[in-house]
Parts: sequence; structure tokens; C-alpha cells
Amino acid sequence: MRLAQRFAIILSVVAVAVGAVVVGPVTAAEAAAPATGRFTPLDTVRSWTGTGRTTPTTVQLGGRTGVPATATAIVVNVEVENPTAAGTARVTPAGVGTAVTSQAFRRGQTVSALQTVRLVGGKVQVQLSAGTATVYLDVSGYYANGSGATFTPLNAARVFNKRVGTTPTRVPLAGHAGIPSNATAVALNTEVGTPSANGYVRVTPAGKDARVAAQVFTKGTTISNLVIVKLSGGAAQVKVSSGTATVFMDVAGYYANTSTGSVFVPVNPVRAASTTLTTSPRTIRLSGTAGVPGTATAIVATATTSRTTAASYLRFTPAGQDPQVATQVLGAGQTLSNAVMTKLVGSSVDRRAQAKVSKGTAALTVDVAGYFMNGSSGSGFGADVSWPQGGNASTYPKNQAFGIVGVNNGLATTTNPYLAQQLTWARSSAGGTSQPKVQLYVNTANPGQYFADHPTTSRSSWPTSNVDPGGTKAANPYGTCVAGTAALTSTQCSWMYGWNRAYEDANVRGVASPGSYRWWLDAETDGSWQKTTTLNRATLEGMAAYFTKIGGSVGVYSSPSEWTALFGAVPSTSPLYTLPTWRAIGNASAASAQAACSSAPYVAGGRTTMVQYVSGTTDYVVTCV
Repeated sequence: MRLAQRFAIILSVVAVAVGAVVVGPVTAAEAAAPATGRFTPLDTVRSWTGTGRTTPTTVQLGGRTGVPATATAIVVNVEVENPTAAGTARVTPAGVGTAVTSQAFRRGQTVSALQTVRLVGGKVQVQLSAGTATVYLDVSGYYANGSGATFTPLNAARVFNKRVGTTPTRVPLAGHAGIPSNATAVALNTEVGTPSANGYVRVTPAGKDARVAAQVFTKGTTISNLVIVKLSGGAAQVKVSSGTATVFMDVAGYYANTSTGSVFVPVNPVRAASTTLTTSPRTIRLSGTAGVPGTATAIVATATTSRTTAASYLRFTPAGQDPQVATQVLGAGQTLSNAVMTKLVGSSVDRRAQAKVSKGTAALTVDVAGYFMNGSSGSGFGADVSWPQGGNASTYPKNQAFGIVGVNNGLATTTNPYLAQQLTWARSSAGGTSQPKVQLYVNTANPGQYFADHPTTSRSSWPTSNVDPGGTKAANPYGTCVAGTAALTSTQCSWMYGWNRAYEDANVRGVASPGSYRWWLDAETDGSWQKTTTLNRATLEGMAAYFTKIGGSVGVYSSPSEWTALFGAVPSTSPLYTLPTWRAIGNASAASAQAACSSAPYVAGGRTTMVQYVSGTTDYVVTCV
């Protein structure tokens, strides 16, 4: 099994949300065991000014302006000034090309958008889709491992609504809308309404007036931007650079130095959904797309609306909630982007947000830059180990949600010498997904034809009766297995061979309470098999029969081509017909694996419950239930 050679990381996904088209990334998915990060807010500071072009410009942000070299992601306000052509700005991890949008703009329009970007060697890259523009990057905080604040997503709620001018207005936030007194920073969607003059809005810690803009606006035009602002004395402050404007602030969540909140996992930007919005809320599945696990508490994404048929506003909120707040105000025919940090609602296998427009219709894309997950619930991913990983537990994957352990030492008749240590490791899994915390897989084969072709080879593992190694006579549905050369290619003895291997896996290998596990039958062409698919099926039927008899659950693992070659089409009369499928698709992306969850199972009466894909030297698996 390829999983025995590498760590397999498992990610929970579910069925596609009604009405939303789920699309995948244009680049490889994020690392399987992503580093989690805690947030440190900064007094917003301008970190870079330069010219954005259609070729990527690499910008060093780690190791300067208060951001440590070890930071995993950066929170940065991206301002695009006087672009020479209409287009989009893309701020992405250094070296990661992507077609997703950070901000859309018209020719000559100056606009800002908050972005959270994974750092690669402390760097990001800036690129425009057309023309040139002056680009400003203003950093307001960073994520790093082990230190800093966790995030608690909140239901969207209005915390400020006031006409402000050029003198700073204090905005008390601690103690309002679920924000506690120990909050270090808050995420606020900030709308500037009907400004009386051209200018910009500045949202900063109370008492601080950094020379940076949260959003640029034109007279009479309402516009929004997400802001993450450090608190001073439980408050922030707001001002505009000229004239007056009505400022609305809607809280999305807060940061605090506690262990009870959620930690951030940055990913390469991935398009998670593309759909059409109306005035009725549309739920959008976000767990299982863009690498977001079912344990995620919130997402960080860019929501871009286009092809608007009427002046309206976008509302992007947790599923099932429709608070009277606006994520972005839209003009007819306008394209605008806005960062969102939205709480996800649902079960561990189906977590969603929802979106609507107030009038007409609009196209919506959602590009995910990362997600939050409960810091005490493990990574949300599972992992697989077997004999190649050895007996040193310090080398096993850490922080896994669940573990899958190989019982054999590469052959169906052998024992993994490190099984006990690896089972102990699997039992330490954090849980939190729909998967059992500990699962097992076993090697399979049917060497009858090999024995027939090599008569001098020992046949001690091949059965000569219906009596299993424990001395019990099995109820063989194909009849009686007998000794002799002809029996090497009989269905009776093929079934019994499978039964005996399962008996040994459950009783000889060192698995306590074997009936309490899910057993995956690993079927690959590199084993010894019969030339006839009927005989090969009989072997798996025998194994499944024994595991079922002792109370275990059973599934089948293979690749589509290997399954077809070994077993053909499984008839409805076979006990294999209803077993779940763990599908292997080889070298592919997480998006391809998630899409393969809707693939037909290997046995028509079952369903595809997990999909494995290979990236680099690691096997990854998404679970579809």
C-alpha cells in the first residue's frame, strides 16, 4: 500500500452545496500538516510601496517592520492607486501563481482590500492582471506558531454607527457584541457611507494615528473594507482625512491571549466556490473545498461580486443567519472584492456560510486564503503510519485528528513489528471529525495461481479445508475447500484463504478488541493474485466475512484501474457489493481528490467515503462523509 510508505493526511469533506459550483485550485493544495498560527496585532505600519505590474514582484515582509522571520502569515491592507487599466490585484505567497482575485478595480480607481497571505521565506508577491499601479502594503499583524492570540469568530453584529470627521472618534469595543475585556484585536467590516469629500478612512488603536489608510473613497460613494485593528484600552479609533462620512462597523470576531479560541492555518489562495446570488440567502459549503477541514470554525477569504444587475449590497454571513449588516456596497455593473472572516456553521462534515444581495442578482466567487480551527481539537487531519515509519514515536505525525495503522509488514501473512507503538500513537488522536480516531488497514492477496505455477514453493498459508487457524469450521458459501492442485484455483479455497488471513489479522497480529475497528482491505496489483476476477473477489469476500463476524466494519482500498483489473464488476449478489470505497487517484491535487468524492464507488451498492491523492512523497486522503 502506498500509504505504508508515506504519511497519509486526511481531510473531511462533504457533498456539494445546492446551487453553488465548487471549483478547485489552480495550484497544488497546501501542505498536509499545515503549521498553525496565533496572531500578534501591530500598530499598522506601511511596509512597502512599489509599482505593481503584470509580472510578479517579490516583497520581503518577514523580518522587518515588527514581523518576525518565523511568521507564517501576514495581515496586510493592499491599496492600489491610479491603475492604468481595469483589472485585479493579486497578493499571494511568494512563488505561487494563481488566478484568484485579491481586489478588483477600474482604470484610475484607487481602492483598498485587506488580505491575509501565507509567507514563503518571509515573502509575498504582488501582481496585477493588467497595466500598472502604485501599490501600498500596510501591515497590521502576523501569525506565528506557539505565541500570540487565538481567534474567536462571532455572529456578525453592528458595533458602531456614527458620522465622523477629521478628528479621531473613539470606538469602545470591549464589552460589546461578545467582545471580552481581554481582547487584543478585533476584525471589523468597516463601511464608509456617503462621504462629503474625497478621502480615506483610518481605523487604528485608540490614541494612535498611524499615517495609513484603511480604505480610499470618493465623494458620495459608499465602500467597505475589512479591518483587523489592535485594541488599546479595549477601544479603537476612526477618522476620515477630509469632510465627514457615516462609518458603520460590524464585528466578525476577536483575538485574545487564550487557549480556548481558534488558530489560523494559511493556504495558497484557492477558489472554493463560484455561484450566482439573488435576494434569497444561498448557503455555500466551505468545509471540504479549498482544503478546509470539517473542524474549521471560520474562513478567511476574498468575496468578489461581479455582473451586478442593480445597485445593492452583498451580505456574507454564517449559514442560517441574516443580520442587517452589509459586507460590501455595490453599484449596478460593478465588480468589487472584500475580505471576509466568516464563522462557519454546521456539523463536522458540513460547514457553511451564506450570501445574498439586497437587489437584483450578482455573480460571486469565494477565494480562500486560510481557515481557523479550534486549537485544542488537533489539526483536523488524520495520518497513516505503518512499518516503514518504525517504532520511534517522536517521528510520527503530530496533532492528528485520527490515525490509520497498517497491521501487516507489507505482505498479508506478516505482522507490522511496530504495531503496538503505532496503535498507541493512533489512540492519542484528538478526534473532532466524523472519522473513528483509530482505523486499521490490511494487505490482501490470492497466491493460489502463484503456488500452482511454482510447485516447489511452500504452500503452508494455502487452506486445505474449511477449518480456520483457530480450529473453527467456517461457513463457506462456496462449499468445501479441499487439498490438491486443483484447489489452488478454486473459489472455495480462495474464500477460505481470505477468511484465514483476516482471522490472523484479528487474532495473531496483536490487535486487542479487533471487532471495534474499521478494517480497510488494501488491494493492489503488486501482490500475488489469480488470473480470474471471481477468485480474487472470493478472497476479499472471505476477509470481509470474518471481520464482519467479529463485529468490525469493512471497506475496500484501491485505485480505479487496479480494482477493475483484479475484481472487475462486483455483482449485487456479492457481500462486497455494499462496502464503502477508499479511492486512490495517484498524483493529483486536493481539489481533484475532493471532486472524486462524487465518483462512482468500486462496488455499486456502496459509496465513496475517502479519496487518496499523492503530492510529492506524501499520500493525502480526503474523507467524503
